[in-house]
Amino acid sequence: MVAAEGRRHGVSDTYEGMGELHDLFMIDVWDALRPALVETFAHLGTDTTILDIGAGTGLGTRALAQSTAAHVVAVEPSPIMRAVLLARVVDDPALVERVSVFAGAVPDILDDVTGPVSGFVCAHMLGHLTPGQREATFARLRGMLSPGGVGLITLPRPGAPTGEETVEEATRIGGHRYLARHRSRPGGAGSTSEYLVLDGDRVLRRHAFVASWQAPTLDQLRSELDRAGLRLAGGSDDVVGLVRHVGAVA
Repeated sequence: MVAAEGRRHGVSDTYEGMGELHDLFMIDVWDALRPALVETFAHLGTDTTILDIGAGTGLGTRALAQSTAAHVVAVEPSPIMRAVLLARVVDDPALVERVSVFAGAVPDILDDVTGPVSGFVCAHMLGHLTPGQREATFARLRGMLSPGGVGLITLPRPGAPTGEETVEEATRIGGHRYLARHRSRPGGAGSTSEYLVLDGDRVLRRHAFVASWQAPTLDQLRSELDRAGLRLAGGSDDVVGLVRHVGAVA
């Protein structure tokens, strides 16, 4: 949904309209990932760094920082999402000391990050990248990872429907009800999201967004990582993959 205009910092921000509503339906998603973050990164100390790639509004950045003592470098290309990310960081003194925010898109923004890093997170974001962008990103991450470094990647669950499917979510804030409907296209080639703000039965606002999101399959991901010199080593559940240097001890 976010396409780079420049090599690093300029973006065409299609989150501009959606950013207001994004977090309303992501709390449970990140809470489900917390055990994997702790298992993967809790052993790291204050002298280490983890990359949070596609940090969005910082829900995952906060969860990551609460799971480890490492410093976190949060990378996010969308100005509207990054505004919320920075507000979330500055509102928490513990995050202010440990989280650095970089404005730009992978792979090119990684040129601005000083390595090495002890780990990275690519959660709920690979579908924004083309195969070429993913491979270039993995190649640069391979060069940045310190010995024993590990990455955590999420993908859609194996066996998820490949035909057209509509998922509906709802939440309430004050006197308003917020409703989201996500419709995937056959084969997972993009989706359409509709958000409604309701006061009782009255529709106050309605927004629709078209996404070009298309995540790689597990086999595609494994091949892309192999070509970059990384190894998919399994994970803690069916949506998480751990990535290590080829030849590293799992």
